[in-house]
Formats: sequence, C-alpha cells, structure tokens
Amino acid sequence: MKMRTKALLAAAVVTGIYSAVNGKGPFNKIRFKEQHEHISNYVNTHHPGAFYTPISATKNGWVTVIRRIGLPKIILYVICDKNNNYIFTESTVKEK
Repeated sequence: MKMRTKALLAAAVVTGIYSAVNGKGPFNKIRFKEQHEHISNYVNTHHPGAFYTPISATKNGWVTVIRRIGLPKIILYVICDKNNNYIFTESTVKEK
C-alpha cells in the first residue's frame, strides 16, 4: 500500500471515530437514541409534517431545530428531570 493511500485511510478512520464520539452524521441517532424517540414523538404530535435537525448536546440537555415548510423555524430545547420526564421548550426564530 502506498504511503499516500495509508495516510488517506488513516485520516478517514480518524474522521469516522471523531464523528462517532461527537454524534455527527449517521452516528447522531445512535448517540442520542432515547432523545430521538422523545423528540420525534413531540414533533409529530405538535408540528405534523415538520422535521428536525440532528440533536446537539448542551450543558443542561439537548437542542434541535424544527423546520416547517413556509413557517419560521423553531429552536427546541429539551431537558430531562430527575424522574426521567422530558421537558420541551420552544423558541421561534425570527427571520429577516
């Protein structure tokens, strides 16, 4: 195997590991499996036909953006209390 091929392969492996650890790309649903279940149910119930972006972890919980066709985006903040209840807070994005 050529040195350049080895370097490219190593870079791809490192990128894949980084993505898996941080829950990026296809690893997002694996890392945040339980959160995806709750958020998906919330979005389907409160905003039928909408979809949400990949979930990101925050200091106190998680955040995602709900996208709706023809309507402003919504930032959805999610926290989980000590009784394992998910609490959702919405904030509409005002677009210019």
